[in-house]
Amino acid sequence: MDLFVKKRARETFSISEEVNFIELEGFNGSITWLPVDAEGPRVVAEKEVRGLSSSVVDEVLDGLRVESTISQGRMVLRADMPIRPLSLVTAQISFKLYALPRQIREFRARTRNGSISLGVDFQGQLELRTANGRVELQSGEGQVNLATSNGRISFGKLVLQGSSSAQTSNGRIEGQAVFAAAGNYLFETSNGAIELRIPHDTPGTFNLTTSNGKVSFGVGDSQVAGGKRAVIERGKGPNVRIATSNGNISVIGY
Repeated sequence: MDLFVKKRARETFSISEEVNFIELEGFNGSITWLPVDAEGPRVVAEKEVRGLSSSVVDEVLDGLRVESTISQGRMVLRADMPIRPLSLVTAQISFKLYALPRQIREFRARTRNGSISLGVDFQGQLELRTANGRVELQSGEGQVNLATSNGRISFGKLVLQGSSSAQTSNGRIEGQAVFAAAGNYLFETSNGAIELRIPHDTPGTFNLTTSNGKVSFGVGDSQVAGGKRAVIERGKGPNVRIATSNGNISVIGY
């Protein structure tokens, strides 16, 4: 038997054809980008409250607001948390985005506690930040900045542009990356392994560092195994820094 009262509510925001920038800010909940379904492009804010009494839960749920600003092709939705009563257990707002990647050229997502995941092949600029939770991307192309305090970062094939980064305090980083001809790229974690797969003909300078672990680099004719640091020069190209405090680093060509 559940000792707490739990209630949910939902709010939907339609996405017009003019919108090409979306920013979502939630708390204690996940943010997910999903393919468009039969209901069309939209953002769904899912609210959930748990407390010791029904009256408190109703009051908090009614006070959970999503501030909406939509103008000049930009949609910004921010969750607003009311004053927390003593009898409140948890309150959260999660977002689900249903949109075509070719329409949304810039996407920003921030949440304090919760995962962020993309189940679409995005195209454009991407900034994802969470305080506690994993960050997962299917695949995509563009300038990417990913950050989490506690959680892993994983992705399919990313064709990176500009200066891009993936940083976590506690968690592994893994995925397949293709770098532009120029730019600065950073993959960094405090505690966790880093495993990257890149094309065998990738040029550039690679700086790999681990405090407690081993470095392995096998791309084309560049082969390094063992040790805590390696600098690999593969001609003119991007600068790639890969660093962890505790964990192995593996960069493998395909």
